[in-house]
Amino acid sequence: MTTLDGREVYSRRDLMARYGVSLSSLEDWYRERRWTGHPEAAGKKGLELVWDANEWDQWFEARNSTAHLVSRADLEERYGVARSTLERLWALREENGHPEPVKSLDRVMYWDAFQWDTWYADYKKRAQRREVYLDRSGDPDDLLTLADVARVLGVTPVSIGHYPKRMPRGWPQPVEEEELPSGRLRRWYRRADIWSYAENRTAAGPHRARNPGGKPRSGEAPEHP
Repeated sequence: MTTLDGREVYSRRDLMARYGVSLSSLEDWYRERRWTGHPEAAGKKGLELVWDANEWDQWFEARNSTAHLVSRADLEERYGVARSTLERLWALREENGHPEPVKSLDRVMYWDAFQWDTWYADYKKRAQRREVYLDRSGDPDDLLTLADVARVLGVTPVSIGHYPKRMPRGWPQPVEEEELPSGRLRRWYRRADIWSYAENRTAAGPHRARNPGGKPRSGEAPEHP
């Protein structure tokens, strides 16, 4: 146990070893202590911040209790995240591991604050590492429809159906275009160009680019994969 002026204290390394909490969670809790209630540091041991052991244990026990619940409104205020983003994270819970609510009251869901905070810290960390599914099989020169591209990226065709019109940063130009009897355009993309897009896209997700060609072509219907 680390000591400071004769009293027991925790460094972040001590807390990671004792409680199995990630460094990113510890840093987020302290940085956002206005909302989390995290204790103030007791001082420094060398170059590391340390916290009074008894005070931290009591805070963590209270925080880990299921009695400490937060709603979406609480999370909006706490993290400055838009409600639409919180709703999207919940809708995609099977993909991102979003925790289940502890209870619902008057159609409002409540989550355990410790569980949600821990999940969100890990979610942000994974996003920063740009963990992206990418199917590497196939010939780089293969030409792919938008539906084929969705399979390569591991997403649903609907989620990228608007990309040809509202291109995210780095989205490639089609190699070929074919007008269908319905009047729609079917676009073909080179597999290697899709791989490059997936490798370079930012962790923040797609960014709409300015339309380099000005207004969409008159009468062009939305593309379907």
